[in-house]
Amino acid sequence: TCFEHFTAQIHAGSRIAIIGRNGSGKSTLLKMLMALHNASSGELCVPADVVFGYVAQVIDNYDTLSGGQRFNKALTSALAKAPNVLLLDEPTNHLDARNKRHLIRHLNNFYGTLIIVTHDTEVLRNCVDTIWHIDAGHIVEFSGNYDAYMQQTAHKRQALEKNIALLNREKHNMHTALMKEQQRAAKSKAKGQ
Repeated sequence: TCFEHFTAQIHAGSRIAIIGRNGSGKSTLLKMLMALHNASSGELCVPADVVFGYVAQVIDNYDTLSGGQRFNKALTSALAKAPNVLLLDEPTNHLDARNKRHLIRHLNNFYGTLIIVTHDTEVLRNCVDTIWHIDAGHIVEFSGNYDAYMQQTAHKRQALEKNIALLNREKHNMHTALMKEQQRAAKSKAKGQ
């Protein structure tokens, strides 16, 4: 199971990034949206007027081309369908800096809904306004840009670390008090004998 108990509504024009560790289910979620992969449970409702354009992470066609050229061909093919929902799986993996900037410009000018799986912070900062983070079998949805999400995550981590430190101090204090009580009881027992 990649994730459970996820409910979301995707509005037209949304700009969503799916992030998470490798193997967490990001690509599977993209494929579920297009009905290329069935969910083990739940329901997915896609309006009849949705036209998907999809570019997979691994592009097997165009064997003689470089990775960047393969991606450009696959993107051109996906856009030729005139999609109103564009799904991209790790689109910058094989792009140089110039082609990545060109892609970012193109994505910012795309009129429809964009759902993108990426680890690329430049794309995350410039092309999305919603983040779905797959972590430990759950999807956390965040509305806002990537930097705000990272800031919120850092605050949560700091609060968690603070709570862990407090619990460790309390554990140490309880252990110390227990040791003192055991020593007192041992002295009292010895005195009684």
